[in-house]
Amino acid sequence: MAIAGEVNQAIGRAYQFAFIAALEGNIKHFESKFIVEREPEKTSFIGRSGTSFSFDFNGVYSHPWRSCEVFGECKGYSKAYDLLHEFRLFLARSYVASSDNVRHRRDMFWFITNVSFGCSEGADIRSFDFVMRTLAETSNGEVREIVGNGNIDEAFVRSLVPNIGVFILTDSYLMNANLSYKVEAGETLWAILKKFHAGKAPSDFRTKADQIAVSNGLPSPDKVRSGKRLSLPWYGLGS
Repeated sequence: MAIAGEVNQAIGRAYQFAFIAALEGNIKHFESKFIVEREPEKTSFIGRSGTSFSFDFNGVYSHPWRSCEVFGECKGYSKAYDLLHEFRLFLARSYVASSDNVRHRRDMFWFITNVSFGCSEGADIRSFDFVMRTLAETSNGEVREIVGNGNIDEAFVRSLVPNIGVFILTDSYLMNANLSYKVEAGETLWAILKKFHAGKAPSDFRTKADQIAVSNGLPSPDKVRSGKRLSLPWYGLGS
């Protein structure tokens, strides 16, 4: 059963593409590599109860001073009904993915949504105290299923907190941001724009496609080379 405020699957997937493109277009050293729908083995882990969990995407952050992987969770909502609950689960997944896997202990974990949390904690949701309370809470069965019933390592939580990122990319931001997308084999502008708009190409597609072609130096909107990185607009989604 859908959660109140949660968007349907097609719209959620479109938000995922828009979020990742916004991150790639605005975080200089970040590039997405895998998404869970296509490469689940690249984004999945085993919780301490034995059940598996996945992040929505996996990428790399390659800065001259730091190189690491990035695991991200994307949440497109019409309102922040259950967002804090989802963030708590994300924190549990991040803790287990990093603490139980040596190769991921310096990696980043990003939570991306289009709505504000609407909670009294505000920026404190990224604080050590909030993360520690979330992981140690015994009454949250879903968190316990991920982190198990053992003690939470406070020293490790302190090292994890700086690697937690929260991005609130509102619809208005996405419609004005630089979105960057690497073309996959066989894709056309028609297919790409449908991917970003929940399976529906935006109105007046031909005019928009011509504008995208010109702004990206393409000879034609019908000729898009695989591997080319495009700067794309986003036109929003219906409810």
